[in-house]
Amino acid sequence: MKSILLLVASIFLILGCSSHSVKESSITAKELGNSIELTVPASKIKMTIPKLEFVKQNNSGNSYRYFYYWDTNEQLGISGWFEPESLYKDPQFHWEQFLAKWKGNQPTNVTFEKSNNWEVIRYNIDVQGCSQSNVKAFRVQNETWLEIHVSAFCKDGSEQSDINIYQATHNIFEYLSSHP
Repeated sequence: MKSILLLVASIFLILGCSSHSVKESSITAKELGNSIELTVPASKIKMTIPKLEFVKQNNSGNSYRYFYYWDTNEQLGISGWFEPESLYKDPQFHWEQFLAKWKGNQPTNVTFEKSNNWEVIRYNIDVQGCSQSNVKAFRVQNETWLEIHVSAFCKDGSEQSDINIYQATHNIFEYLSSHP
């Protein structure tokens, strides 16, 4: 009986082990002047986002391949993660997963589109009398699945996000495309 338990435990340990260490699979961020370069060393891709006034936020228990930056002045956040390509399905699948877990007000004005090799979902969430603008974007490149989420929050009790998130995310996608 002990040998069967030992065999089963060994199989779980082997299956749970990755070919990459946690260090190789953890996100790294480097500030490079007006940009932030994000990568997971085990991946074959780097993503560069504009620095703007973004400040890195604590990970708070999410994946070690997760990033989150917040710009207090613009009330703009960008977060996301790097995952193996094999975990990516398609935007509709991941949107349905999001909705199944989401406990807030239902998204409105949902649209699916493509922008510079990104699969994009745009939507609004009503939060305390404010229509918060959001974008989720997915891209698979070099065996890596990238997902980013950009949110624009309302300022000072306004009913709509002050920043034009469509323009802001378009600018971010343009930046991502020109800084591979």
